Amino acid sequence: MWSLSIMAAEPETTWYSGEVSHEGFPLHLRFPEKPDFDSLSEKFPKLLFVTHALDKVTSSGEPESSYNETLSEFDHEIINAFSTPFMGLTVLVETFGGERTYYMYVSKDASIENRKLYFSTEYPQHNLSWEIKNDPDWKFIRGYSSDYKFY
Repeated sequence: MWSLSIMAAEPETTWYSGEVSHEGFPLHLRFPEKPDFDSLSEKFPKLLFVTHALDKVTSSGEPESSYNETLSEFDHEIINAFSTPFMGLTVLVETFGGERTYYMYVSKDASIENRKLYFSTEYPQHNLSWEIKNDPDWKFIRGYSSDYKFY
């Protein structure tokens, strides 16, 4: 069900991608090799959701192919938004219902406001919403990966 793809997020990071059905619509998932949940949860206790409302979607909620291709640079930057300095990591990218959501675990000291400002300045054409929650035990990704059987 899951296909392997090597992505440029971090040179040594292997990413997987796949599609499942959710509520009768395609749900596209991308996720890195399984991070060490136990050790990293101590460093990154906050779960950040960055949701991108996609501009050009099909009737199934997927991004139009040509539009999706234009998102490559943006996608790479958002996936790596907190990787340098090592203030967090992206654990899941979900595309469903006309939105793409990036799920990241970040440190208590992560410069979220600075990153929001950067993306609003560099990519003003993208409609982004940002939400952060405490998740020191990484319950979200543990549950999600169990539900969709990818770790």
